[in-house]
Amino acid sequence: MKKPVLLVLLLLAAPTIRATWATDSYHVITTHADDEYDRYKKKGDDLYREGRYLEARRQYQNCLLVPNFENDPYAKEQIDNCTRGLSLRQQADDALQQGKGADAVNLYKQLLTVNASDAVTKAQLADYYERQGNTLFNQKRYAEARSQYQQALSHTTTRQGTIQLQLDNINRILNPPPSKRIGLKVATGAVAVGAAAYAAFLHSDFQNKRNAVTQLGQTADPTNSGSIGPDDLNRQYQDAYDAAQVAASKTGLFKACVGVAAVATLAEVYLLVRKPKAKPTAWQVHPATESWGLTLRRGF
Repeated sequence: MKKPVLLVLLLLAAPTIRATWATDSYHVITTHADDEYDRYKKKGDDLYREGRYLEARRQYQNCLLVPNFENDPYAKEQIDNCTRGLSLRQQADDALQQGKGADAVNLYKQLLTVNASDAVTKAQLADYYERQGNTLFNQKRYAEARSQYQQALSHTTTRQGTIQLQLDNINRILNPPPSKRIGLKVATGAVAVGAAAYAAFLHSDFQNKRNAVTQLGQTADPTNSGSIGPDDLNRQYQDAYDAAQVAASKTGLFKACVGVAAVATLAEVYLLVRKPKAKPTAWQVHPATESWGLTLRRGF
């Protein structure tokens, strides 16, 4: 009697058991599909950010093969972006090969408007600007070279050190530190002017005092008899004569000042005319003649 009852109960519960099993199976399949889609999407997004559009497009295409994601709008949009990125890059590369650098740069920049995080395109722009900077530097067009290096610096995260080193090199060339010779020129000029001015003062002082003695002598002894008139006038004459004697005793100092002024003037002229020879530093930084980068040269 118990067996027929159990059989009836099993028959009644069968639809419920089948429905539960089907629901659980659906959830397992759906979860598995979601995980598979997420894996493909993540790989595609990582490759897209790097600018590896061909590989990224394959991952987005795989997204569309996952059940229930055949019409996924995100994957379809990214496939279109990858296709456009591949086309723009090919056009830019072709323009670069044909020597149309400006066209290539415009195309690369268009590509960055599609994908601002495109690491490959940023590296290509940095390479281009750095090569341009190297060419201009070797032609000694330093201001233009600096502009190109600054553009390169804004597009790279891997070669900032070498590019900044070259920018520093250009800044030293365009804005050299004050020469030590400038201080020497100023010093010799100041000595020449000072010595000449003092010599002129000594000469003028002697002439003025000698003229004063002559004038007082003509007043005190108009007949040139050798006899000075009143005592007051005699004292004035004697004082003027003593002052003239003191001024005359400085003749040696006057000659020394003239000599110093002459030597300092000659030194100043020499420093102005003679240009110092360039003394290269032991190590010099130069852009590489090919591709990008810097080279160090030893100077002797």
